[in-house]
Amino acid sequence: MKRRWTIRHLLLGVNLFVLLVPLGALVFLQVFDAYLLRQTERQLITESVVIGEAWRDRLLEASGRASVEEPEVRPADLRESRFSPYHPVINLGYDVLPPAEDPGRRLTRRADPAAIAGLAVQPLLQRVQVFNLSGARIVDAEGCVVATSGADESACLDYLEEVREALEGRYSAVVRRRNSDQPKPSLSSIRRRGKLRVFTATPVFMNGEVVGAVRMSRTSVAPLEMLWAHRGKVVLVLAVVLVFTPVLSYFFSHAISKPVRTLTRSAEEMAGGQDRREFSAGPLAPREVLILSESLNRMTAQLTEKSEYVLQFASNVSHELKTPITGITGATELLREEWQRMSDEQRRRFLDNIAADAHRMEHLVSRLLYLARIDSGSEVSEEIELEPFLGELLSHYDAPVRPDLSEAPRTIVMNRDHLETALRNLIDNAVRHGRGAPVDVAFGTEDGRLSVSVRDRGAGISEANRSRVFDRFFTTERERGGTGLGLSIVHAIARKRDGEVDFVTGPEGTTFRLVL
Repeated sequence: MKRRWTIRHLLLGVNLFVLLVPLGALVFLQVFDAYLLRQTERQLITESVVIGEAWRDRLLEASGRASVEEPEVRPADLRESRFSPYHPVINLGYDVLPPAEDPGRRLTRRADPAAIAGLAVQPLLQRVQVFNLSGARIVDAEGCVVATSGADESACLDYLEEVREALEGRYSAVVRRRNSDQPKPSLSSIRRRGKLRVFTATPVFMNGEVVGAVRMSRTSVAPLEMLWAHRGKVVLVLAVVLVFTPVLSYFFSHAISKPVRTLTRSAEEMAGGQDRREFSAGPLAPREVLILSESLNRMTAQLTEKSEYVLQFASNVSHELKTPITGITGATELLREEWQRMSDEQRRRFLDNIAADAHRMEHLVSRLLYLARIDSGSEVSEEIELEPFLGELLSHYDAPVRPDLSEAPRTIVMNRDHLETALRNLIDNAVRHGRGAPVDVAFGTEDGRLSVSVRDRGAGISEANRSRVFDRFFTTERERGGTGLGLSIVHAIARKRDGEVDFVTGPEGTTFRLVL
């Protein structure tokens, strides 16, 4: 059977869809939040590199050296190639640190080159902050601020994790909770409403040594702000979801309910007396409905076959019983009318005819009942040892019957009465048509099933009769009391066990092969 969705799969799919929508939204928000943090980090990296190089140029001038003498801004062991950018380090597994607590350590302003260079670039930091709202701090090799966009001049930031990392020559970034007592700005404001703030620290090198670092900070864009900024696309996605959800629900309900309605309608039509027709579940039907439709088709086919069998059976019975009943009726009427004028011999002859017809009717009815029980009854099986079973069966025959059990299984599990009836009918048929020659009965196995071959040495079956051998009531020995049900019973027993029976015939005899 072609693989199909089951009703369980369809319902599970709907439930998973309902469950995954909110879970997907949560995962999306988490991924989106991390993406926005990385975007903020990228922005800060770009700004910090530019600010760091500007301060480095001023530092070279304050040290009495020209900037062109320092073309390499990072040590060779930290560069992958001539172009070696800093990469964001914030990912989905980022930790959110609490706001940093300033220990309050300050360093008195000095007239060293780092401080002089810081004073030169500080106005630039303060002007740039007006446009990008990023907080910038330049610290010297000791971690103390030499230039700032805020009001923390000379503050020492070496207590911060990211600053310590940068002063050791490694780029660093952390995420901290925002600590602000200002009201949240509007969604369209340039100021950000996020609760997380990104801090980066980028080292500044000169002559292969760290001479300072640039610490940048910026509040990350909140997902709500970004959704508001792209509200047109968000509305479009929501519209698609709102359209897709009813369509999906209709598809699943249609896939389940329509084939059920179709099967129900077909069953009602057949119950109303209409002709049998195939149940069609349709291409979208789940597997259970498809199995149900196939089972109903098999059931209706079997019921139709049974109905036709009963009609044919009744027709055959009435035809076969008509002759003896007619004989009995005619003989009875004649005896009633002519009893006084008949001799004792005539009366005895008519009474013998009535008894013979009654016996034939009794024999015929018993065979018909046995055939009906095979076709409709359940089979009670038992383990049968073939050798003693066959010995007992053949002991009732005076004719020569030669069994061959060399390739037979020791036992077989089936109904004992069915096995005896099938073998007896085949052997009886061979004895009647064998013209007194020996009958060979050979046992074997075919694909794990019992096979029996019964061979006679008669004249064979004529061409005209070969197609009617297994038909009920067909016999060429009606005058000898044949009912024409023996081979029909054998065929019914084989069919009952999903077996088969066939024959090969010719001028040298006929061989029937039965597989059970």
